[in-house]
Amino acid sequence: MRPSAPWTILHVDLDALPTRLEIPAEARGVLLYFRMQGMVLGLTHEMPEAFPMEAGDLARRAAQAIGGTVTLLLACGLDPVRPHELPDLWADRGVPAAEDLDRLSDLIRARRDAAPALTASIVICTRRRPRDLANCLDSLSTEIAGDRDIVVVDNGPDPETRAVVEAHPGVRYVTEPTPGLSRARNAGVLAARGDVVVFVDDDVRPEPGWIEPLLGAFAPGVDVVCGLVLPETLAAEAQIAFQYDLGFGGMGQVPLLYDRVFLDRSPASPPVWDIGAGANMAVRRRRVLELGGFDERIGPGAAGGCGDDSEYWSRVLHAGGAIVYEPLSVVRHRHRDSWDDLKRQAYGYGFGHIVALLAQYGRNRDRRDLRRALWTMPVWLARRGLKAPLQRLLRKPDRLTGPWLRGYAGSLAYLPMAFRPPATSFLPPQPRSDDE
Repeated sequence: MRPSAPWTILHVDLDALPTRLEIPAEARGVLLYFRMQGMVLGLTHEMPEAFPMEAGDLARRAAQAIGGTVTLLLACGLDPVRPHELPDLWADRGVPAAEDLDRLSDLIRARRDAAPALTASIVICTRRRPRDLANCLDSLSTEIAGDRDIVVVDNGPDPETRAVVEAHPGVRYVTEPTPGLSRARNAGVLAARGDVVVFVDDDVRPEPGWIEPLLGAFAPGVDVVCGLVLPETLAAEAQIAFQYDLGFGGMGQVPLLYDRVFLDRSPASPPVWDIGAGANMAVRRRRVLELGGFDERIGPGAAGGCGDDSEYWSRVLHAGGAIVYEPLSVVRHRHRDSWDDLKRQAYGYGFGHIVALLAQYGRNRDRRDLRRALWTMPVWLARRGLKAPLQRLLRKPDRLTGPWLRGYAGSLAYLPMAFRPPATSFLPPQPRSDDE
């Protein structure tokens, strides 16, 4: 049974294990992340009764939590592997030896020290959340001081947001008054000066050094790189539910490669939504222009509260490109702490997921997407709804089924999108340079 809020999140450095680990008296659950040179190698959930935790217990828990990941990372040498290859690499998952950790430490250091060959622009799309934006920009102080190209796209222009940007000299301010995250992303792509556009949401805080692994993963043929998203805090029940019931960000601790093989091996609709999160996403600017930009009909502010990123990922894969998930790149997300906010997000997810599937079918004519939208998802929702009365009797109410169902029902108004793909690009024609 999942403990109630508040939970404490602790990040444990494997290179400097504490001799004793303590938690706040009010904590009812504990989430431990075990990290080496910033890379998350494993996690474990603990109850308060396990604390204070002495060094010996902590070391044993760490070894159990990271054993499989260390085996996988050493087997692949930190290079991304296709998801279907993981079971074979996972076969030997014993407790890592000291020399294994030393080898892995050298690999991580080498990967972090590699100089990216591409230039980057950081784009933050925001809409009337000046406090979140200020925190995000504060976390980018090193990038700002280093003259990195940083663009804030204000998708609901207001004086407070502009004042936050002006308080950070060197950050460029761009307005896109028509609501829609996809429209804001496209405005950011047009304003960007780098080879790669790195999108971070205004409610995340990138960790120091998060951008270099994203850029370093852009091998030939790779058009998108997504990073890991961790919760900033799990102090409220709604935040815990968001993390574990809606499923947000971070596909584990192993670099993954998604390409045409991923599409062809998926018996059902290819789960592009599992690749990562748009809150920590880098895209090759030239490729976005070639593919017509983000679909402005979908996503937050348009049709639904998600799907603008995964629809673009689907388009990249169908066009022959590749996507990498790079867990060395870490940001921390501020989960909403109220049930009303979480229910709105669940509604938006239920709505946006279906609309994205319809848009994908409209472009690619992959029947698996239409089957998921019109059969798999309603069956899943019906089964979930039938379980709701029993869960209430067991005092484990499912507060998100209702919003999911309402979101699904609302999405059906966009069914014609499956049969009317966009006729033109969402971006104006761009001049081509001589070397393109």
